[in-house]
Amino acid sequence: MNIFLVHHRSPHHANNSGYGRLMDYTNAKVVYGNTKFPFRIAKILAGFHSQNLGNYNVGSVLKAIELLQLLKKHKGQKNIVHFLNGERDIRHLGFFKRKFPNTKFCATFHKPPKVLKETISNPKALQKLDGVVAVGANQVGFLKDWLQLENVAYIPHGVDTEFFVPNTSVRENNSLLFVGQHLRNFDTFNKSVPRLAAAIASLQIRVVIHPAYRSKIEPHSCVDILSEVNDEQLRTLYQQATLLYLPLMDSTACNSLLEAMACGLPIITTNVGGNANYLKNTSNILVESGNIDDFIDETIALLQDEPRLTKMGKASRDRAVELEWEKVMRDVNGFYEKLS
Repeated sequence: MNIFLVHHRSPHHANNSGYGRLMDYTNAKVVYGNTKFPFRIAKILAGFHSQNLGNYNVGSVLKAIELLQLLKKHKGQKNIVHFLNGERDIRHLGFFKRKFPNTKFCATFHKPPKVLKETISNPKALQKLDGVVAVGANQVGFLKDWLQLENVAYIPHGVDTEFFVPNTSVRENNSLLFVGQHLRNFDTFNKSVPRLAAAIASLQIRVVIHPAYRSKIEPHSCVDILSEVNDEQLRTLYQQATLLYLPLMDSTACNSLLEAMACGLPIITTNVGGNANYLKNTSNILVESGNIDDFIDETIALLQDEPRLTKMGKASRDRAVELEWEKVMRDVNGFYEKLS
């Protein structure tokens, strides 16, 4: 069985992050859109496609052409085509399935149901998929109904537990870390910072965020905003922090939570989306959405309880090991076998 991974990398992910890491754990051909097809013509073709069926651009056209060329070379063989980001690049599945009847097409979706409905108002291009992977337990029922597809498997997102590792020798006291921008609850964060600073002596909050979103963070003397950090710097920030402080609007799988867990970091976040399943058996704190008082009270109490912090940090690391990429890839391979 031949595996073809249609890859899209989010620019805000660290090199050791993101769902594309699957390709490091399988013997698959990765489709990047490498083809001699003229870029200018591909750009014109992309312009004919509506975005309400999912994101489709010139890169998507080039990937489709490269995929067509590859499937022609393996015509008559059993093939699996896996779109690693189902929110983009998917068109023409009717054509592909007629031309290559031995090929099965699947995709992984990363966005919460509400976001999928808002950004892809017409899922007809996606409803020709043979199977779907959900990275959030909160996606499964929605995807079955939305795509009119029974073959939906929940397979958690993975994390690199060899790169993201604990280092207690650099751990600091009263140090909070906030990472990322996608679906972050900046309102809760900004309203809680002054009250936390008033209650916690020498509080330090580091914020790792894309430069375009720096204005989302209200200035405060205890807040240090960092952008364009490299992988090693990001890992050190996880290792230094006392606690990951991450209010969210929604989620499926969150790289920041996974990486923090792998670094043995206690976590306080919002009880939304797929968070409860990722944090199960860790004693990490899930606060109900909109409850700023609980975010503040729980954080203050936790920073004063070193034994609890230690226990939560160990449980975080143990849970992350359950989600290391090699184990996730085994589950994905099992999904491929059932699909074929």
